[in-house]
Amino acid sequence: MAHRSRMHEEMIAHERELYSGRFWGLVGIDTLEMEPGRVVNRVRLRADHLNYNDVVHGGVISTLIDSAAGGAVRSLRSSAEIAAHPHATSDLHVVFLSPVTGSEVTAVASVVRAGRTAVFVEVAVTDDRARLVARGMVTFIIGAARRQPGAAAE
Repeated sequence: MAHRSRMHEEMIAHERELYSGRFWGLVGIDTLEMEPGRVVNRVRLRADHLNYNDVVHGGVISTLIDSAAGGAVRSLRSSAEIAAHPHATSDLHVVFLSPVTGSEVTAVASVVRAGRTAVFVEVAVTDDRARLVARGMVTFIIGAARRQPGAAAE
C-alpha cells in the first residue's frame, strides 16, 4: 500500500508541476487526488473568479472541468505516449445546475471510456456545501504521431 500511495503522490506532484506557471495556475487549480482514470481538482474561490452577479463565472467552472478531465486522461497515459501522441480537448459540454458562491469548487473527473483515438470523461462539480453545481462531459482526441525535428516527411 505504501508503494501505491507514493505513486499517487508522484502523480499529483507531476500534475501540480504541469499547472505551475500556466493558465491553470493563474486560475488557482489544485490537484487533490489522482489515480488511474480519476482525478479530483479544486479551486479556492477569490473575488476575481466572480462575475457581475457575484457568483462564480462559468468560465472558471468550465476550466475546472476541462483541467480535471485532462488530468484523468493523463493518469492513464505515460509521458512517452503523451509526447508521441498528444491529446487535446475536442468537445467540452457543461451543464450549469446552480449558481456558485462560497469558498471553493471541486471537480471529480472519471474516464468513462478510453479508446485508441478518443477518451471520454464525465465530471461532477460540487461547491463547499457538497451541492452538485455543474456536470461536464469532455471528449479528448489522441493525436497522430508527432514528427521528430529533422525527420523526413513521408
